[in-house]
Order: sequence, then C-alpha cells, then structure tokens
Amino acid sequence: MKLLLGAILLLFSSYVNGQNVNKQHIDEWLIKCDTAYKASKVWGYAFNNIVYEAKDSVRLDNDLKLLANNNLLSIDPFWNEELLPTTENPGKLLVLIVTKGKQSVKDKEGILKTALSKYVKPQLSQNPVDSASKEPVLLINGKPISPTDCYAELSKLTIDSITDIYYSKHPVPKEYYGQNAKNGIIAVWIK
Repeated sequence: MKLLLGAILLLFSSYVNGQNVNKQHIDEWLIKCDTAYKASKVWGYAFNNIVYEAKDSVRLDNDLKLLANNNLLSIDPFWNEELLPTTENPGKLLVLIVTKGKQSVKDKEGILKTALSKYVKPQLSQNPVDSASKEPVLLINGKPISPTDCYAELSKLTIDSITDIYYSKHPVPKEYYGQNAKNGIIAVWIK
C-alpha cells in the first residue's frame, strides 16, 4: 500500500519570511511534511481553478505572484487515487493551493460540522490522553489550541464569525505542530 502523503500549509507566510509564494517554497514545505514527497511525483498544481502541469512552473510562479502571503489558506497534496479512483496517473500527486475568502456559508457549515466530529467532548472522554492522541491539530487565527480545549473552542464559533475554515486529514510537520500533527489539521480564521 502506498504511503499516504499529506501536507497542509497554514503558516506558510512565516515560513517564506515575507517573500512571494512560489513553486519552490511549496515544494520545500511539502518535503518538511513528508520525506516521501518527491518533486518527480507531482503531476500538477491546482490554483484559482487552473491546473498547472509540473513543467509549467514559470506560469504557476507568475500567477502566484498575485497572491499575498496572508491570503494563502492551505496547500494540500492528494494522490490521484484519492481524487479519481480510475486515474490514468496512479502514484502521482495533485497539489491543491487554496486561498482565503472563497468559501460559501454551506461549505463553512459542513467543514465546521466535520471539525467538531474530530474532537471528543471533554466530559465524555474517559481517558483524555488516548482521545487527544487521535485528534488533529487545531489552529484559530494561526494560533495552536490546547488539545483539551479544542472541542470547547470550536463549539463557541458561529458561521458568521468564521471567515475561513479548512480541514485536512493529511499529516503536517511535527516540528511546527507537535505530536498530533500526524492526525491532520483544522485551521479556522475568525473575524
């Protein structure tokens, strides 16, 4: 079975130190997420409803220049088999580049419901250490939330207060997000 590569970018602007986001920065970040990632495995990058082949790096970099660092919501690579079970490119990755401000109310409601389902209500958990070890990292406005407070913090949010919300089941760099990084990440941006 192939290793499920996953990554997400949420604090990318601090990683690139105020520079413009480009393909090289994206590739460097993904390697930090999973050393199984290899640039040769990427068949494309999806950004602003356009799919760029890996060889189109100049065109992708030119379009990414329009993106301010603080407008980047996530970077999430998927094996083609995850997206299309009958793909012609098995074992290859499509890297999704997601920007802020593009979600509908319905999208936000669905992702918030999914996010809440990933955490155990504190009073229901018999062993909080065991349940927390399966929960994804939670960031609100880029700040990590203590594993014991995740459910309570998410429960307080209303759809009107959320500007963007993103969930990825893929692992993120442990060096940035701690032990639960292997469980994915939920990022919420609020007003």
